[in-house]
Amino acid sequence: MKYAFFDLDHTLIPVDSSGLWSYFLLKFTGKEDPDLLKERLQYDVDYYEGTLDINKFEDFEMRLLARFSRKEADRLRDEFIEKAIKPKIVPAALKLIEDCKKAGARVVMVTATYRYVVEPIGELLGIKDIIAAQQEEDDRGEFTGRWLWHVFGDGKIREVQKYLAERGEKLSVLAESAFFTDSINDLPLMEFVASHGGQAVATNPDKKLRKIAEERGWKIIDIFDIEIATP
Repeated sequence: MKYAFFDLDHTLIPVDSSGLWSYFLLKFTGKEDPDLLKERLQYDVDYYEGTLDINKFEDFEMRLLARFSRKEADRLRDEFIEKAIKPKIVPAALKLIEDCKKAGARVVMVTATYRYVVEPIGELLGIKDIIAAQQEEDDRGEFTGRWLWHVFGDGKIREVQKYLAERGEKLSVLAESAFFTDSINDLPLMEFVASHGGQAVATNPDKKLRKIAEERGWKIIDIFDIEIATP
């Protein structure tokens, strides 16, 4: 195996890191603007129904992050990782990652959650290469409230192509690669990898993805019980 591409939320960890992080931040802002919580909950509904407007969602995430100074956000992120993420790192996920490395694969996280949140999660999982949505920062490292690119739906295809091109790889390398995900929202990248001869691996798949994987003969693995993020 050349590359093992992994989604993050509900694939390698049994929670939605994006949702948990947003709700964590909202504990400090919700009293000021209670409509923020209502808006964030609706994005969760849209995601699971397959109707998420990624542009509006990223706008929301970045506006929320920019309410905090970098120093304060860093402190809160450390607390978040320690309390909300570390307890959710399961041995089965670490073993799956290690098995891919032993097979010769370069392991890459491909997630719609933005980079600021997932970098420390990647460290916990032993994944250095991360393809993620990108928050904009100013020259001082402060958050501007804007985003540079998303990694959702077809955006995952775009960013994987970019990642491979930057390493001088041709798309033919996907024939020796695999993509692991739980979500029907990742069907575009699954089909893209499969169309180039690679493995599409439904990992803890939702009902829609499980049905498609069964119909197409894609590999299905379940490494933990899925938990839904709650405020």
